Amino acid sequence: MEVYARGKRGVIYRDGAVCIKEKNPKSAVDTLGNETAYLELMNKKGIGPRFIKFEKGKLHRDFVEGIRISDFLEQEKDKQRIIGVLKQVLRQCREMDKLKINKKELTNPYKDIIITPDNTAVMIDFERCRKTAKPKNVTQFLQYINRNKRELGKKGINIDTGKIMELGKGYKEKSSEESFDKIINFFSIRLKNFQKSKN
Repeated sequence: MEVYARGKRGVIYRDGAVCIKEKNPKSAVDTLGNETAYLELMNKKGIGPRFIKFEKGKLHRDFVEGIRISDFLEQEKDKQRIIGVLKQVLRQCREMDKLKINKKELTNPYKDIIITPDNTAVMIDFERCRKTAKPKNVTQFLQYINRNKRELGKKGINIDTGKIMELGKGYKEKSSEESFDKIINFFSIRLKNFQKSKN
């Protein structure tokens, strides 16, 4: 097997449809045990690539074919697909918030979310996950969306910074289903308006 990718803490190999991750020998920290535990937990909520096994210090999981979310937002032209992916990620973030788990990288998840050819958003790399009383996955991803509003605007998806901040603040204060539904509706309305304009 050849090295597929090398990170600060881990080295990734690909064996057909399987991704094998082991500790980077140069790293003083071994996060694979933590990543394994959280990946198994996330799988129960339909999040992340399928966990296969943890054996001899190596994490085995499904290899995810696709492109990074930053490349997807840049390359994809179909507004419905873009909004669909954003809503998928937000719902996964909501599940993690409900579990009181913080993923940490979601303000800049350029390598942590893969979009597959069938437009499925798959989160990877759970090595930095931590239990916390106040998780910030939804609000962090809203920040990422806001930072990409120029790129989204080119595709006809207008992001109102003030509204995003208002929705994020409301969710942060209550973290309720109602406050989360308002966030999802924000994107659903933009899709409906676009579909009306086409007719």
